[in-house]
Amino acid sequence: MSHGSMKAVITAVVGNSVVTVAKFSGFAVSGSSALLAEAVHSLADTANQALLYLGLKRSQRGADTEFHFGYGQERYFWNLVSAVTIFFVGCMYTVMHAIDQLRHGSEPELNLLVFGIIGLAFLVEGYSFIVAFNEFNRQRRQAGRGFFEYLRETRDPTTLAVLIEDSVAMLGLLLALAGMAAAAITGSAIFDALAAIAIGLLMGFLAFFLASVNKKYLMNTADARVDTVARQTWQGDERVQRVQRVNSIVISPDESILMAELELREEALFSDMDAVEIQQAVRFMRRLNEIRHSLEDSVHQSAPQARHIFIELAGLPETEKP
Repeated sequence: MSHGSMKAVITAVVGNSVVTVAKFSGFAVSGSSALLAEAVHSLADTANQALLYLGLKRSQRGADTEFHFGYGQERYFWNLVSAVTIFFVGCMYTVMHAIDQLRHGSEPELNLLVFGIIGLAFLVEGYSFIVAFNEFNRQRRQAGRGFFEYLRETRDPTTLAVLIEDSVAMLGLLLALAGMAAAAITGSAIFDALAAIAIGLLMGFLAFFLASVNKKYLMNTADARVDTVARQTWQGDERVQRVQRVNSIVISPDESILMAELELREEALFSDMDAVEIQQAVRFMRRLNEIRHSLEDSVHQSAPQARHIFIELAGLPETEKP
């Protein structure tokens, strides 16, 4: 687990906890829908980042008899749960409250304290953004990717989530500031409510984006980079006749499973054998395949759901050392 990812999450949790209290206090004083939208936004972000922390901690557990490849995918699961939390707690509630304000025409009481809370929130969110941005850049440089390329392909949803959330949070603060300022200047609560609706829709977009990022890693997505490296490596090996199949599954930001089927060149197998030895080797290989297929079929007949079976045979005779 990346220490930088953990630092980004903890910074975001602490920062959002502070601004959540400040924004709810500002709403209690002013009644501003835009400020309430921002308070709910920060509350959703705090809950989300607490779930990210939970996912990071639980994904550290090693393999056991129930989860043979470890718990790495828990990171994606809790990120998905956090996206759902943002949508229902943030987007739905915020938009419904703003629409209710428009219907009843309630006007917020805006003063310097309320605008000061927006300024404080911007400073705190900005610092959290810088921490996440620096960690994201460190990972990107380590992977040797461009910024936007790594933004699309990163397998660490945690740092990405904090980075995107902080970006959206600062954009939300600008919307809230614009709506509250317009409401204060014109005396109309419409601008305040419209800003709240815009913030709610912004959170809906954020939830959809985070859900789509984590969904693909919970559906046994292939590791395209590992696939490419494996194919290029084996196709360039003079002992390999043909790469018949390469399959991979991402199971965590740091781990993938790779399965492949290769056809070897005869000269690589039989170059130092005479005719009798070649005949014996061919017979041995055919027998080996018969046993492997028989073992696969016996499992598939009793457990038809086992559609993809890969057997690695151990305990074969070792070649004699010269």
